[in-house]
Amino acid sequence: GGATNDPTASSPTKKIVRNGYMAMLAVKTTHRNTGIGTTLAKRAIKRMKYKYKCKSVSLETEVTNKKAMRLYEQRLGFVREELLVRYYLNWGDAYRLRLWF
Repeated sequence: GGATNDPTASSPTKKIVRNGYMAMLAVKTTHRNTGIGTTLAKRAIKRMKYKYKCKSVSLETEVTNKKAMRLYEQRLGFVREELLVRYYLNWGDAYRLRLWF
């Protein structure tokens, strides 16, 4: 016996954990409050969960964007993970939100 460099030798297998990310979600002002944002977010989340087998989805949103915060936290179940100070180019703060499956 002894050490081997044989790649076929038994070794612990690594499990890949996928985490989804929503970079941008915007609804034209004239179409807000119609459920489009909720529907778009739910479809993206569903695809990340079932098609890509993600264990969570994360995103960032401005601290001052109360409507987005209400959508993500109250309607979709995201939780605040981190406060990102001066995250945006306008020096605005953001919350990183995550939805765990």
